[in-house]
Amino acid sequence: MTASSKNSRHHRRALLSWRLDILSCTAVIALLFCWLSDMNQLQQQSSSENESDDDSLFLSKSFLTNGFCLAPQLFDNTHFSCASFDFFCACICILAVLVGNIIVNNDHGAANKTFSTILPGNAIYFLAHSYGHYTFSTVVVNNEQQQFTSDSESITEKIQSAIILSFILSIGPLEAASTLIKSNKLSPRHAYVMAGSMLAIQVGIYHLVLFNPSYALLYINISIILSISLPKLLFVGYTSEQDVKLRSTESSLWRTLSGLLVLVVLISEPFFCDVFFAKIGGHFLFDLTLALDVLTAVVMEGKERRSGGVDYEEEVEEKKKNNNKKKVS
Repeated sequence: MTASSKNSRHHRRALLSWRLDILSCTAVIALLFCWLSDMNQLQQQSSSENESDDDSLFLSKSFLTNGFCLAPQLFDNTHFSCASFDFFCACICILAVLVGNIIVNNDHGAANKTFSTILPGNAIYFLAHSYGHYTFSTVVVNNEQQQFTSDSESITEKIQSAIILSFILSIGPLEAASTLIKSNKLSPRHAYVMAGSMLAIQVGIYHLVLFNPSYALLYINISIILSISLPKLLFVGYTSEQDVKLRSTESSLWRTLSGLLVLVVLISEPFFCDVFFAKIGGHFLFDLTLALDVLTAVVMEGKERRSGGVDYEEEVEEKKKNNNKKKVS
């Protein structure tokens, strides 16, 4: 493969990544608008005496009621099924970390570091995700969400809830910090201070303003997607050498497709739960696509590390050296 074809490939990767960020932000903002409109509609209907038109404008009514797309045709308790699946994924990640550490030690550190850099964070995420679903499963009977408010929680339960929510939401602020560091917009210290502040604000908004299990999933998804995609869209383009290098090292066709699949399922669940989504798996499909996305990231990261990583930086340096030689001659 020639240098020009490699360069073109990296630019295509960067453009594809940039377009996915635009699509993610647009879709999630549209979802937020529809969600707020439906909440306002349902609030007006609940305050009026006429309940004959008790319906939502955009999202599925069952999703708005339960906060998730439950699948009673397939699972006795959808949340418990999701919790079991997420716990299984966490165990696989932990096992892979242990195996990976053995490989690295046997190779005296020469083995690729995919196991020690990607999987521990995903293991923590899956464990937190599993515990969250397990908590919901205890207040679900026959796939119907029971009434659950902040007044029904003790102080200990509220602290546990905040900790679990923090683990799940931390993905967004940490990714935002990573983007700002790699794009040289902030120093690591300031970036992680910003990430901690973002996380505290996000957790605070849910517990102090929303605090309703029916709002949890959409709030988490919207917060994470915007936290990841918006900083990249604002601070990382797809034309400059630095931006192409950053996007091409983190993107590939398979990773983009897996991210697109997650976005499609994320949007489909609230809009089409009552139409068809509950019949084909409901929220369990969302957890399944998250696992596939993690698997894709791990496989592609390992492939890049084994092949020496994306070689765009080396190409740029080689170009500069050649240009300097031409000037000297």
